[in-house]
Amino acid sequence: MRSGADNTHAAVTITFNGGQTRTVEVTPENFDVVQQVSFSDVPLGEGVVGITVEGEGSLMYQVTSSFYLPWEKIAAYPELVEPQEALTIDVAYDRTELAVNESVTVDVTVTLNGEGAYAKQALIDLGIPPGFAVNGEDLAALVAAYNQTAVTEGQSSIQRYELTGRQILVYLNNLSGGQPLSFSYRLTAQYPLRAQTPASSAYDYYNPDVTGEKAPQVLVVEG
Repeated sequence: MRSGADNTHAAVTITFNGGQTRTVEVTPENFDVVQQVSFSDVPLGEGVVGITVEGEGSLMYQVTSSFYLPWEKIAAYPELVEPQEALTIDVAYDRTELAVNESVTVDVTVTLNGEGAYAKQALIDLGIPPGFAVNGEDLAALVAAYNQTAVTEGQSSIQRYELTGRQILVYLNNLSGGQPLSFSYRLTAQYPLRAQTPASSAYDYYNPDVTGEKAPQVLVVEG
């Protein structure tokens, strides 16, 4: 590549489906710099990327794509969903309509699927809906119960938690296959609004591919 730098001088034009166009210049001064272009408003499905070069030089390229689907559309694409998640998380609210200063109880259950499966440490990421405050004493009580109980190998338990403002991070120990771990905490509504809760997820701390996710839910707070 270094020996070919002196004679590299080209204009590269990239098009998508014959419409959107991007152009980059490759010269002896920037030939070893990765240049990235992106296309927006790309429809899901097949697309044609066109690359033309005017000038001299031996160049390499890579084409990648990523996309997002609304939760309600996922059922239409079963080929994108794993038959069974390696780790399942269920997050249920005891009610979805309440008033300001009232509390809603959140029930969380995490299950590691697969006979003989084991996660020494697991992490739960619980989204906090906008306009709600976390009742930290509930989570503190769960950690206190862990510290007061003699924990043996294979017994699931809550080690600690962290509040980041937008999420609750709960650290678990000794999550075993087929033995769900369940706990509850409360959220207090602070403002009248209609809010969508962020998605919640859980994964094996040392094996992030073992993961599960729970879709967002809508909460309505009356003034």
